[in-house]
Amino acid sequence: MKLLEMTHVGKNFDDTEVLRDISFSIDEGEVVSIIGPSGSGKSTFLRCATMLENMDKGSMSYMGESACVEEDGKSVYASKEKLRDMHKYFGLVFQNFNLFPHYSVMKNITDSLVSVDKVSKEEAKERAAALLSQLGLSDKADAYPCQLSGGQQQRVSIARALAKQPKILFFDEPTSALDPELTVEVLKVIKQLAKSHMTMIIVTHEMQFAKEVSDRIIFMEDGIIKGEGTPDELFETDNSRIRDFLGKLSGN
Repeated sequence: MKLLEMTHVGKNFDDTEVLRDISFSIDEGEVVSIIGPSGSGKSTFLRCATMLENMDKGSMSYMGESACVEEDGKSVYASKEKLRDMHKYFGLVFQNFNLFPHYSVMKNITDSLVSVDKVSKEEAKERAAALLSQLGLSDKADAYPCQLSGGQQQRVSIARALAKQPKILFFDEPTSALDPELTVEVLKVIKQLAKSHMTMIIVTHEMQFAKEVSDRIIFMEDGIIKGEGTPDELFETDNSRIRDFLGKLSGN
């Protein structure tokens, strides 16, 4: 069974077609990186997959459960209650951390577990403490986001997403707000997750990282998937547009 399956996805913002007939699926334990120029639709695709945006066309299912189906050329979503239940299948890490500044690190991780997922306070704290230890942040549980480096803040946001025990973890350019030294710190964490067979979908501009960590890489441009394959297949492609894109990013 596919963990996530999206078929013939379309998304418009006013008169602008942002996603055009995209079909995508991912298997358990697979790591997929999505690359492409700015404005290609990568982040919109992620927002549709995580239900932060509604698709206009197409269907989507998690773990075989239908989130939306296409009827008469339009996406029709399941009930709010069913969609809310389906949120437990995935976690999302944003590029700008999205931590609550007035919450401690511990409360940032545990708050939605208790209030939304109805996990007991004790279990929520146990999950958070274990993840903070795993990510080298045990001494920061009582700190506030303003007291942390950008890399530490992003590790907290990863811990918050993992605390929900999701089947899939989404990353939307997780290092774009970080300087090179902190970028290395966060990418190391994601590589460790890949080794533990965490299913991940990563929008990234870090080409070498994508090459190292991915089972599959997707190249998006103009709202469509223009190339897809293993890292070796994509980096050695005959597609001139993809070669040009990769060459510019590597400085060649």
